[in-house]
Amino acid sequence: MKDERTSDQQLKSETLFVRRIVIVAAFLGLGATIWFLSNVLLLVFAGILLAVILRSIAEPLIRKLGASEGVALSLAGLAILVVLGAVFVLFGAQIYDQLRQLLEVLPAAANRILADLGIADIRELFTGTVVGNIAVTAYQWGTAIISVATALLFVIFTGIYLAADPRTYRDGLVQLFPPNIQPMIGETLDDAGRALSLWLRGQLMAMLIVGVMTALALFLIGIPSAFALGFIAGIADFVPIVGPIVAAIPGLLVASSQGTEMVIWTLAAYILVQQIESNIVLPMIVGSAVKIAPAVGLFAVIALGVLFGPLGVLFAYPLAVVVDVAVRRLYVRETLGEKVEISGEKK
Repeated sequence: MKDERTSDQQLKSETLFVRRIVIVAAFLGLGATIWFLSNVLLLVFAGILLAVILRSIAEPLIRKLGASEGVALSLAGLAILVVLGAVFVLFGAQIYDQLRQLLEVLPAAANRILADLGIADIRELFTGTVVGNIAVTAYQWGTAIISVATALLFVIFTGIYLAADPRTYRDGLVQLFPPNIQPMIGETLDDAGRALSLWLRGQLMAMLIVGVMTALALFLIGIPSAFALGFIAGIADFVPIVGPIVAAIPGLLVASSQGTEMVIWTLAAYILVQQIESNIVLPMIVGSAVKIAPAVGLFAVIALGVLFGPLGVLFAYPLAVVVDVAVRRLYVRETLGEKVEISGEKK
């Protein structure tokens, strides 16, 4: 009898050990899958962002005008195309010409500054550094025109499908989890969706304001290609913290050809615009509904940039918003039992 009991305990111990090994192997396999499919998953996330934008435009039409979802989404897509088309018609030619001029001016300005620093080739400045690796990866990725076009189509169709029937995809994802935690996962996804919507609306408006303010400030200072530099500043502002710093580099290089005093004025203009955005624009548009600590945002941008390249940099901050919501609800509130504010949570 004692031998049988010992044998049963040993069998249970071995079964438990094997189960733990299987669980660890499953997590490792999941991690490897995410790693290999990281670019695809980031493009899916881009599609989610597009779906959030479409739903954000469509939902007021559904509530206030009583339009059907299909009509509202069609009008939302049409509104986006009209706005982009109007910008292209009104400013496209001018911005294109100024961007072409920038591409001619920037290399000479950069080489002149590097020569003053005793660096013969710009590649010597970047080789072997984290920033250099990201820059080289960005250049290689940017040259693959066919890949970019394919990725863009993938994002557009993914966004349309998700926006047309978000509940199906949301419920399907929730059902992958054990039944006892499915309600909690569903609430987390809903909060993350609302937080992304708030952040996107605020960020897109901030990008527009930053682009216009930067262009006007540089135009008043007398910097060439001010509208192109403002366009770059507006687009780069999609990546908070790092984007504005990167966007200031072309403006400072152009200003360097006109003397030290112009560089100082240009730097002051970029700093002033960012202060207005941080202290006036974003608080008025988003308020405190979505708030990520600057250090956390910076870490997310750098970490995902190193791990996944340009796509990681581009979507690091909205991913940080989603992770922040998940950590606050699933860990801090549900696991630790602490009271904590959650971005996007219904009051």
